Amino acid sequence: MVASVPAFRAAEEKKIFLKRIDLMTYFPEETLDQLADDCNEIVLDANTVLFDKGDTGKSMYILLEGEVLIFIEKKNLATLKPGAYFGEMSLIEAQPRTASARTLVPSTLIEIDEELFTRYFASQPQALMAMMRNLSARSRKISADLAASLPSLDEGSGVDPIAFMNDTYLDVLLFDLETFQFTQANAPACREIGYTPEDLLKMHFIDLAVNLEQADLDRLFEPLVQNIRPMTIFEALYRRKNGSTYSVECRCQIIKNLGTHPQVMVWAQDITERKQLEEQIRQMAYYDPLTGLLNRNLLADRLEVALTAAAVSSEKVGILFLDLDHFKTINDTLGHDVGDLLLKQVADRLKNVVRQEDTVARMGGDEFVIIVPNLTKEDEIVDRSQQVLEVLSPLYHIQNHELYITCSIGISIYPNDGEEIETLLKNSDLAMYRAKERGRNTFQFFAPSMNTLAVERMVIEKNMRKAMGGTEFQLYYQPKVCLQSGKIVGMEALLRWENPELGFVNPQKSIPIAEETRLIIQLGHWIIESACQQIKRLEQINPDISIAVNLSVVQFNSPDLVSEIKGVIEDTGIDPQKLQVEVTESILIQDSTLAINILKNLNNLGIKVCIDDFGTGYSSLSYLKNMPIDYLKIDQSFVRDLIDPTNETITCAVVALARSLGMKTIAEGVETAEQKKFLQTIDCDEGQGYLFSKPLQACQAEELLLKGTLFS
Repeated sequence: MVASVPAFRAAEEKKIFLKRIDLMTYFPEETLDQLADDCNEIVLDANTVLFDKGDTGKSMYILLEGEVLIFIEKKNLATLKPGAYFGEMSLIEAQPRTASARTLVPSTLIEIDEELFTRYFASQPQALMAMMRNLSARSRKISADLAASLPSLDEGSGVDPIAFMNDTYLDVLLFDLETFQFTQANAPACREIGYTPEDLLKMHFIDLAVNLEQADLDRLFEPLVQNIRPMTIFEALYRRKNGSTYSVECRCQIIKNLGTHPQVMVWAQDITERKQLEEQIRQMAYYDPLTGLLNRNLLADRLEVALTAAAVSSEKVGILFLDLDHFKTINDTLGHDVGDLLLKQVADRLKNVVRQEDTVARMGGDEFVIIVPNLTKEDEIVDRSQQVLEVLSPLYHIQNHELYITCSIGISIYPNDGEEIETLLKNSDLAMYRAKERGRNTFQFFAPSMNTLAVERMVIEKNMRKAMGGTEFQLYYQPKVCLQSGKIVGMEALLRWENPELGFVNPQKSIPIAEETRLIIQLGHWIIESACQQIKRLEQINPDISIAVNLSVVQFNSPDLVSEIKGVIEDTGIDPQKLQVEVTESILIQDSTLAINILKNLNNLGIKVCIDDFGTGYSSLSYLKNMPIDYLKIDQSFVRDLIDPTNETITCAVVALARSLGMKTIAEGVETAEQKKFLQTIDCDEGQGYLFSKPLQACQAEELLLKGTLFS
């Protein structure tokens, strides 16, 4: 295409014009706004070639002003007026252009490239189907124009049908109207189907048109026999001699001046490309291109069918709304290629776990929906949810990475939780968020109270955004005590948030929201910075005190984590060995290779690493052996119930394991003298809990150290 001059039409003006085009009436208002802003407008002089037959197609065009001619060599196919769009076939098929295009007069067009087409059109099934209908109509018009140019073969026309057959480049066959047995064929037809004229004389039309039966032929040819119309048109599937098949559009006309029986002349146009294009558009409209699963458009249709059937049979339908846990972290750290491969493997596992009558769809991103029809009791949906959790839990091997990912599932039931598609999907989505709040890798049924929780979450997020950079957040410090000497040896920094509107906000509510919104990146940096400043102040009181900060999965996988911590250490001038980071097991096993690199970089800075809540996650001894870890922190659930022999055994095992690997142990949640005594007996190194001290404000923590308190 020759160089064009950019036009400077306002986006609003482009939008007004776009709204007049039938294809665009299916687009939501906000989508049209974005498209008008993003699309390129070009101005071309008269007789400017946009593309030639055989060019690689990477754009489609919408004509705003002027005229464009579509042609093949010297044959003009169509003259397009403002509002027409063209070039989409090659864009969709990624095949060379099948015709040429040039402007007849000075013209203005909008160019839609591959990226814009994928972003805006692929998510609009009605627009895609309208495009398919337009392509089909355009193809049929070309066929009709071709047919109209053919000579009349009536008895009085003076045209010899046999001579016409032998002279035309079209595929033409003759068969007897009574027997449907072939009587003649021209050379182009024989070349295409692979049969000789002698072969065809032994065959019937249905031997060639393999998708048709005798009853179909009787119905199709009835209008010709009754003289209702001069020609009948239908689609068929021809089978060649070599067994391959192809789609054709057949045009049939009765010839009465050949022999004793009326003959039917049928000429066929190969429409394989058109059918393939229609199927491609259907795929784009209703299927996810990455995973091959149904997309949200076809999901709505399938769900409507399931709900209608359930209403008739008085059965229930289950909707499982799945969201992968911490998928964004994998995407951000390892790249979209790895993320896409992971999504494909997840989709394959989901397809393998569902029944034939179930439906699996990808809603977009890392969200999936499973429709479970024909439910007679809710226990069935529990079993199905558990199967999904189990099938997704094994490790994924992708590009030399060992990845571990789980999902959170929200469940809504028709008709208990709603009778409309939108309501059921919304409620299962709400239940999914509740599953995440409960620790992820679990499922949760919808309850009406979740609507209240959703509103509460929005309020928390709104206030959290307003609080960033202000003084509402504070760090509290809970002492860690050497269990043998009773001395305070360190502290854990704990985030507290007191908001004027919400009051004290429970960290179990605020931290998950901070992670989901990625505000934890900014908040986490402030925590590390504040903790290092506190370390600097405590050096004047007790230079041996260290402070531990918790790293969320989002922070840990941030590419700037190590450099940011290094910068804070340099700015505050602290001894890096006085800073500890606490991470959970699940963070380390999502991608062990990446985790090892990050921990080694932190270790090289002199920072100590502690595994928090050890024993509650997906434990693997291999990562303990291969990673630079200094402490194992025994989860408070084991410490709290030490009267349970199992918990006692686990606690002893963790201490012994840590000692054998050269690590220290910290027990959290120590609240009684009996718990402390048991931990001393098994040589646990440090304890933390309300037996020693509750979390303290910075000034209170400093006062405690100044007193030199011993917890003997």
